[in-house]
Amino acid sequence: MASSRQIRFAKYLVIGVEVLLLAYLIATEDLAPSAGLLLGAAVAIATLVMGTLDWPIGALSVVVVGSVMPRFKGTLAGLHVRPEHVVIGLISAFVAIRVLRGGMRLALQWRRYDYLLLVYIFLNFFTSAVTSPEPRMTLRWAVMNAIVIAPYFLFRLLVQSERVFQRMFDGMLWVGAAESGYGILCFLSNRIFATEFGMEMNQYGSIPGTYGTHYEPNLFGSYSACCAIMFLVLFLLGERSRWHGFGFLITVLGAAVSLSRAVILALPVVALVVVVIALKRRRFQLRRFVPLAAAVALVLLLVSPFLVGLLRERFSTIDLDLTELASDETTAGRLVQMAVAVQNIQAHPLLGTGTASFQLLFNWQDYMGEDLGGWVGNTPLRILHDTGIIGLSAFLLFVGSLLLTARRVIRVALPKTRVALIALSTGLLLYAITFQSCEASLLAFTWVHFGLLAAGVATCQSRYSALLQA
Repeated sequence: MASSRQIRFAKYLVIGVEVLLLAYLIATEDLAPSAGLLLGAAVAIATLVMGTLDWPIGALSVVVVGSVMPRFKGTLAGLHVRPEHVVIGLISAFVAIRVLRGGMRLALQWRRYDYLLLVYIFLNFFTSAVTSPEPRMTLRWAVMNAIVIAPYFLFRLLVQSERVFQRMFDGMLWVGAAESGYGILCFLSNRIFATEFGMEMNQYGSIPGTYGTHYEPNLFGSYSACCAIMFLVLFLLGERSRWHGFGFLITVLGAAVSLSRAVILALPVVALVVVVIALKRRRFQLRRFVPLAAAVALVLLLVSPFLVGLLRERFSTIDLDLTELASDETTAGRLVQMAVAVQNIQAHPLLGTGTASFQLLFNWQDYMGEDLGGWVGNTPLRILHDTGIIGLSAFLLFVGSLLLTARRVIRVALPKTRVALIALSTGLLLYAITFQSCEASLLAFTWVHFGLLAAGVATCQSRYSALLQA
């Protein structure tokens, strides 16, 4: 009879193969009329199967996988519905059914950071109804925003032990490695065979960017780099498994092929922070780190014929003279939209103008002669635009409260849990840097990360409450 480890591996393998196959078919075949239906059906079936196995690990694993597929979407009632929305809805229904049938008890012990997040969600609805230029649209987007935040509360509700927390942390990392691997495959296939699946061919002007199954290349790069940082924490502070080194290698390369400048600049900075943490904890061993660094250098050298020219071109458009920043097309576009966002904020500083309202107030045709859509590529600025100073304050208080509590908990947690909490916290540091040039708080993968960190912190708070109060 197969062991539980083998069964678990087989389940994750099936999900991974399904994701890759769907991505390939939708990207390469003429499935446009039915792509949304096909994807929705496949995601629903996978969720129904996995959601009932190995509860709650199977259910939460589907949420993790669904959160890394925001590129694919269908239209329902005029809204873009993505795999993450389908998965979150189905798993939430599973939870409700189990509670009603007496199969589980709602045992969520609310913490300060949970309440602060609820305040932030409420403010999205309030501003969308009261200060929006078009409440009918912004309220719909507020609902979609609440749905993608829901994984936070699913993790808080269903992760009630350190064992479940550790398994979900490991699972999230290896989903990240699989996503990075798929992105690398897309990039190499494009360079060698001129294919376009998983690639945004005009992402950076004439330079393509790799998105894999993510929404766009900058977010794919941010996600891969975050996973790389967490693998590095495990390699330096944890059990030093060679598999963690392999995961770091794959995710670093995934971050590189995204060709995102913010990611490529942020990754070594946060990696240095991890090394400093390891040194302070006296866990850094040069004889282990050098082979890992050498392996990364060797792999980057092997792919350099495909990568170096593109990276050189990406960074050649950056002018150290700040007065010439607009000479770079990507930077110019961001500056225009950020300038308009600031003007809107000045008109409604306290409460903003409602969730995702920037696209209602901005038209590229007024600036570039063509309609390219409107978005604010900076998370704090987007939140400030939509919910004002009050909403941004609630969000920052939520993040600050969670991280400060995590810092206290890390002192008393068991070794494996401690390392996982450090990894998740440093991963958020990477996001804090890269989300200054790309916005992801309206997508579920950000809230999966927050939710897992909050679940681990809350679990430790319950277990070690006496030590924390001492």
